[in-house]
Amino acid sequence: MKGYLTIFLALSLSIMTGFVLLLTGGAIRNAEKVRFECAADTGMNAVLSEFHAGLFKRYDLIYVDASYLGKAPSIANVEDRLEYYVEENTSRALSGSRSPWGRLSVENTDVLSVETAAADKGASMRNQAVLYIEDTGISGKEREVPEMMEEVRALENASPMDDWAGVMGQIAGIELPRIQNDEGVWEEVPLSNPADWVYALAGSDILYLSQIESHDLSPAKVLLQEYISHRYIQNDGSAGRRYREDEELFLSYLFDKMGRFGSKKEESLLSCQLEYIAAGEASDMDNMRAVAERLFRWRFADNVSKAMADGRLREEASRAAGQLLAVTLKEEFRSPVTESILYACAFLESICDVRALFFGGAVPLRKSGHSMSVRHVLEGGFYTSGGGLGLSYGQYLAAMILLLDKEEVNLRAMDIMEMDIRSADGNKGFSMDWCIERLEARITGVGGMGNQYSLNRKYGYF
Repeated sequence: MKGYLTIFLALSLSIMTGFVLLLTGGAIRNAEKVRFECAADTGMNAVLSEFHAGLFKRYDLIYVDASYLGKAPSIANVEDRLEYYVEENTSRALSGSRSPWGRLSVENTDVLSVETAAADKGASMRNQAVLYIEDTGISGKEREVPEMMEEVRALENASPMDDWAGVMGQIAGIELPRIQNDEGVWEEVPLSNPADWVYALAGSDILYLSQIESHDLSPAKVLLQEYISHRYIQNDGSAGRRYREDEELFLSYLFDKMGRFGSKKEESLLSCQLEYIAAGEASDMDNMRAVAERLFRWRFADNVSKAMADGRLREEASRAAGQLLAVTLKEEFRSPVTESILYACAFLESICDVRALFFGGAVPLRKSGHSMSVRHVLEGGFYTSGGGLGLSYGQYLAAMILLLDKEEVNLRAMDIMEMDIRSADGNKGFSMDWCIERLEARITGVGGMGNQYSLNRKYGYF
């Protein structure tokens, strides 16, 4: 009987020992797994904590720069940082007395995917910018512009200069009258159209005609192919995310963060950054010239419509035309010459408007009145005006930006960000399509008893 009891107890003890060891092994495995999960989560958070301080300070955007202030951005850089942080919280931290069942170590860290500022051609960057403006409540006069865009597009599509060229061509096609001089020789009578000198300025530099000085502009000329809007864009996937794209809020962000003529931002490579977004040229001078020409076209389109509809001004122009000998001799000239003088009046008024805008004045998109006079054309000189009620230069600039496709605005805005960060921080490898907002990683490790662990984590700021 005692032998049976001994055998029973021995069998029970072995079963109980096996069960206890099984439970102990499961507890060790679960403890290692929890520790490994904590290390992985800590590592992911630590990687995101290394956001680019310069980008955050300058533009209030929060991204990890995959170049880490080095020469070339890469996924390998991010994987190395993630592995470092996970390892610090596993094999380095869990050793000695803190690892009674053996060391827990990292085998591999793979970044499976990233979402960058360039996701959906800059929609990620725009999303952060919109949320920033929404949180801060920043709002300026540029917010009034979107409701005026129908009129802006009408001015953009007008072609008064072509119409003026048609009138001048019509005049050139009329044969000049002839008179007999004292010697009995028939001579052509010159037209002497007072609008000719103004028409000769049609191809001139609007900045020069507006008397804009260049000493306040940056002398820098950038190589456009180095920036995101002109190079091959990497990492532009978004995994189906939905981004905020509010035009008005993003416009306020651009006007808050970027400089323009007369309002330069510190530590900026280009002074006229909003002009760059509107025109996309390689230097301040080229961008200012493009903006000035567009301003002139819009103002000329409106001023021509006012000149043609003003009966008093038309009478003045007709009288001036009637005083020309060629018109007296050949009435066929009167109508086109009158029209050409009206166009000349509108041209001079438009130069005056552009100058007023550049020097801080305001000009309505559609004027109710004007300062045009045939006298300015006859006397052969420009005139100035301080402007009145209406849109400011910044609001006209906002309208030019709103005419662009959203993706083009996003990419040009990111060009500016790349210019500034590379210039200010000396970070030549900085690229917005390597600025990471979200990342997904697979982290694998091995426990002290040979247990294998594999975790997938997806972390991000938004």
